[in-house]
Amino acid sequence: MGFNDKNRHGAFAAASLAAAVSGQTADAALRPKASGETKIVAVFGTTGWNNGIGHEIQVRRIFDSKRNWRLVAVRANRFFTPELIADADLLIINRDGGPDPVDLYTERAGVADSVTAGSSLWTGGNVDAVIDNVERRGMGLIALHNTIMAGDRRLLDFLDVKELEKHEFEPLWVRYVNREHPVTDGVGKFMIALDEQYGVVIKSPETATLLETTAIHEKRQVVSGWALERGRGRIVGLLPGSTTHAYEAPEYRNIVWRAAHWAMKQNIDPYPEAENRYYG
Repeated sequence: MGFNDKNRHGAFAAASLAAAVSGQTADAALRPKASGETKIVAVFGTTGWNNGIGHEIQVRRIFDSKRNWRLVAVRANRFFTPELIADADLLIINRDGGPDPVDLYTERAGVADSVTAGSSLWTGGNVDAVIDNVERRGMGLIALHNTIMAGDRRLLDFLDVKELEKHEFEPLWVRYVNREHPVTDGVGKFMIALDEQYGVVIKSPETATLLETTAIHEKRQVVSGWALERGRGRIVGLLPGSTTHAYEAPEYRNIVWRAAHWAMKQNIDPYPEAENRYYG
């Protein structure tokens, strides 16, 4: 066997191994929920501005100590299906209304001289599935950051908010925190070094405001967190997190931790600053 033949053989073997590992990983992620297991489906995806992989890593770190919680990450919209959330205890979404700007999962996406766009998340069937699983089955829902830009009126009405125009990237001061709600109980004021300030107007008096942010440069104060119940399920909206700076604030990590427990109607354990198992 010549040098080039060895190279080709080695490349083929490496590709085969990668495909086998990828297939095993997908099979493990799609297996049915085990007895005593908490299943979380999280749709991070990516846009031209938001780092979906960075968000996934940060959220995984928050839940690192919960060894019976299995987080199934959907990294491209086309892999999300109603069947995937049929047995989920919690759905976390951080996706706007546009398609994935780059389809990273085509055959040769690892090396490309052009851009192929991906799929959109908010089809009628997917919106139906999210609403149905929350209302009828009691699945928890956490709507992060630009989920309010989904562009689907039914979904926004279900979240009980009207989205406000986003503003420039700047430091945010979380000045109002609702200490009477379980999601934000015990959390004080804190800073986010840099973020894109999203805000909402809450529609119903029954929906609780969790936190408000003030933009340091523009002095604009908006509602950036809320919580409500829909049918048998619970919903939490948390808007900080265009960048990963929000997750560098221990107070915000605590809020995400508490939001997950509350949305799933689980007892809220104190948040541990667990040792990271993911990417150092």
